[in-house]
Amino acid sequence: MIKFFEQDSNKKIISSLKKYFENDEWIHGKIISQFEKNLKRKININACPSTCKSGSDALLLALLLDKKKNRDIYLTSPISYIATSGIPKFLGLEIIYIDVEKNSFLLSLDKLESFLDKVKKNIKQRIRGIINVELFGATNDLNRLRTICKKNNLSLIGDCAQSLGTLFNKKSTLDYYDFSISSFYPTKILSTYGDGGVVFLKKKYLKKCFLLKNNGHEKVQKENCKIKAINSRLDSIHAYILNEKLNKFNEILKKRKKNTDLIIKNKPPYLMEVKTNLLVDQNNYILCFLINQNIRKKFILFMKNKKIQCKVYYNMLLSDNKVLKPILKTNLNNAESIINRLICIPNHQNLSENNLKFIIKNLNNF
Repeated sequence: MIKFFEQDSNKKIISSLKKYFENDEWIHGKIISQFEKNLKRKININACPSTCKSGSDALLLALLLDKKKNRDIYLTSPISYIATSGIPKFLGLEIIYIDVEKNSFLLSLDKLESFLDKVKKNIKQRIRGIINVELFGATNDLNRLRTICKKNNLSLIGDCAQSLGTLFNKKSTLDYYDFSISSFYPTKILSTYGDGGVVFLKKKYLKKCFLLKNNGHEKVQKENCKIKAINSRLDSIHAYILNEKLNKFNEILKKRKKNTDLIIKNKPPYLMEVKTNLLVDQNNYILCFLINQNIRKKFILFMKNKKIQCKVYYNMLLSDNKVLKPILKTNLNNAESIINRLICIPNHQNLSENNLKFIIKNLNNF
């Protein structure tokens, strides 16, 4: 079976762990700051990384840092992993979903502007910011999105859990946000052997972010709790794994792009490309197409029989989840259409040349 994801377990990294940790700590080890510095350098950003236990925790930390008095509503996309709206809801915040673009799964900036122009004053006054989801490694026009936020005095948070390495106008998308977050979950391009996450922020927030993820106390003075907080430190063992894997990050991006370009070049007409901004250079985390919803199940079964694992992501809109209901309903016609037509094809860096030929052959034989 050609799997959609392949769980990584590098024997060389695992065998070197014991030797390394003869001289470092499991918690708050020197490797944490070393990895954060190397990550910042590798992806060439101005924002400062602060690691934590998961991508969901990274979003929680960003929301706790993004304080605005009497503002408790975030606008976001209805197509995403549940944490995007689940974490705000967990914190007692409210969500309003904005529809996606007609031919993509990304937040529609036209509909966002229209909503902000027409929404009632009593609701608009409560809107704190926008959580922009960079789904499958893609993103929208971030210059325009920032302009919309500035015009309406809104903060901008990037849910970049799937887009580490993605560029907009030749610059990392992480630097376009007030706060951006990413994940090191095992399926991600830069992944650890368990959970891990990171929030990217301005230097002035680093100290408070550390307190928020360290039970409210500093590294040394543990008895002095300065703020109410949680425990969400990235374990040193995960930082070590990530730091080792960071060396091949650019190589992996290049391989995924090569695989993606080859599949797209040779794809059959029934698979329609998703529209994205021309200034976006994706990390190619997941390769997805639009397919007629009437043949999607048959396609998945056909590929399964050929031992090629294809996936449907996000069968249900976040807005349809009873726990994640919005405070105000909006028209989500595009999202409802897109979610029934999305199909995702294997494109990871471990695919061999024969794997790629086999995938392309069967895409065209369907």
